[in-house]
Amino acid sequence: MRLRIRTILLPLLLALPQAGPAQQPQPQPRTLEVPATAAWQHAATQMILPSASAGLTRGAIEDSTAREFDVAATYRNRDEGLLATLYLYKTMTPDIALWFDRALAAILMRTEYGIDAGAAPAAAAFARPGAQAASGLRIALDAGGAEIRSTALAVVPLGRYLLKIRLSSSRLDRAALDERLTRFIEGLRWPAAAAGERAAVPVAPCATPLRLRSARVLRDSGMGNVLSDAMGGMLIERAEQDGDGPPPRPYCREPGATLAHGVYRRGGATDSYLIALGDDGIALSIGQALDLSALLGGGGGGRTRFSMTMLGRDGTTVYPSFNRLPPPAQALSVAMEGGPRISVSSGDSENR
Repeated sequence: MRLRIRTILLPLLLALPQAGPAQQPQPQPRTLEVPATAAWQHAATQMILPSASAGLTRGAIEDSTAREFDVAATYRNRDEGLLATLYLYKTMTPDIALWFDRALAAILMRTEYGIDAGAAPAAAAFARPGAQAASGLRIALDAGGAEIRSTALAVVPLGRYLLKIRLSSSRLDRAALDERLTRFIEGLRWPAAAAGERAAVPVAPCATPLRLRSARVLRDSGMGNVLSDAMGGMLIERAEQDGDGPPPRPYCREPGATLAHGVYRRGGATDSYLIALGDDGIALSIGQALDLSALLGGGGGGRTRFSMTMLGRDGTTVYPSFNRLPPPAQALSVAMEGGPRISVSSGDSENR
C-alpha cells in the first residue's frame, strides 16, 4: 500500500495550487437544453439517455453542477402510472454496494411508501447491457402507500460515476415492475464496460460494533497537516480503486446505525470509518491521518492524529481532526459546528 500511495502522490501534489476556502453550497440545478425528441450524451461516461425507453418518455434533464457531475433526468408514462428518475453522479467513493445500500435506505425511510423493511427481498446483482460482470445491483419492492403500489431501484458503475435508476408504479406489482425495469435498462444506450469491473455483492452488517469514546478536537494542526489531510482521502480511495492489485476490501455497515446517515467500515476496520451523507455519493471519512513525511522518506514521527475529510464530487474538504477515532455522532457534530478549513480539487481528467 505504501509504494502504491507514493506513486500516486506526485500527481495529487500538483492539485495543491487549487487549494482554497471550502466550497460554497451548490446553486439551484440548471436545466439542460435538450430537444424532447433528441438523445442526450453524458460527456465523461458516454452514457446516452434516449428520448424514450420501455414506453416511458423523457422529461427534463437537470445538472446541479456546472460540469455534469450530478445529472438527473425523469421519464414518465402517465397512462400506466410509471415514473422513472435517473441520477448520474460523480463520487470519490465509487463503491457500488455502499451507495446502493444508501439508496435503498432512502426508499425505506419514505413513510408514504409503506414498505416493510423486514419483508423486503434480497438485492440481486446483474450485468447491464455491454458488461460481462454482474457489476450492478437491483431490487423491486411492494409498497403499501395510497399512490405507490411498487418501487424498484438499480445502481450501476460507470467508472468514477454511478448511475442510479428509481422506477415506481401506481398500478404494477413488484414482479411486473421488476420486468419493466429490465426493459427500461435495456432501452438506454450504454457505453462499453470498463476493464476490470467486478461482480457486485450487497453490503452486510459488520460482525461487531465499534466501541468508541469521545475524542479531543485538534483545531491547531497547522497548514501542512491540513493539506496532507486534504490529500489523504484521495490517496486512499485511489489506491483502493485503481490499478491491477487485489480487489478493494468490501465495506460493512456499522450495526445500529440510523437510516439517515449510514456508517460503513472498509473490511470491518476498527480504526476508521466512512459516514455516507445521503445517497448521492458525498461522504465524511474519518481515520488515522497520513504522515506525508514518512511516505516521502523523511522519517515521520509526528503525533498520531485522526483526520476528518469530506469526499465530494471532485475533491476533498478538510475539517478539524481528533486525537483518537471519535464516535460517529461526535464527528458529525464537529463537522456541522466547526466548519471546513480548506478544499483541494482532485485534478482528475474527465477522460481517465
